[in-house]
Amino acid sequence: MSKQLRFPRINTIVISGRLTRDVDLRYTASGTPVAKLAIAFDRRYQKDGNWETETSYIDVVVWEDKATSCAENLTKGSAILVEGRLQTRSYTNNEGRNIKITEIQASRVNYLEWNDSNQEKQSSDDKFETSSDPGNTAPAMNTEFMGDSGASTEDDVPF
Repeated sequence: MSKQLRFPRINTIVISGRLTRDVDLRYTASGTPVAKLAIAFDRRYQKDGNWETETSYIDVVVWEDKATSCAENLTKGSAILVEGRLQTRSYTNNEGRNIKITEIQASRVNYLEWNDSNQEKQSSDDKFETSSDPGNTAPAMNTEFMGDSGASTEDDVPF
């Protein structure tokens, strides 16, 4: 009798960091907005009694109306929290090399900082949810800005 391995197929990532460059908003051939965010995130660990920081980087892909929202509200240095799934895609570059890219397909992006321009948008845009504390100008952590459409294919990505 053979043993069958059973485990859940989970592909979920939650990560916070800062944008390393402004949002790159493009459109697919069919006109669907897609944004590419590049974020840096840290890991702190102890080595020989001293605290060290290791910084890593990853790209995040955001689709449809949420992509334009990110392009309008985020800039280099903005702090965000991203929820989504990891995806690896590959292509052959101009030199004939096979290139693999691992990125996050965002299902949710939370803006962790708030500025005056976002405050003005809040009054006319129901997508923004803030804390009930009048002194707190940061959005609530459960503010959802991203939706994973699932309707796009790898061939649609214009990056």
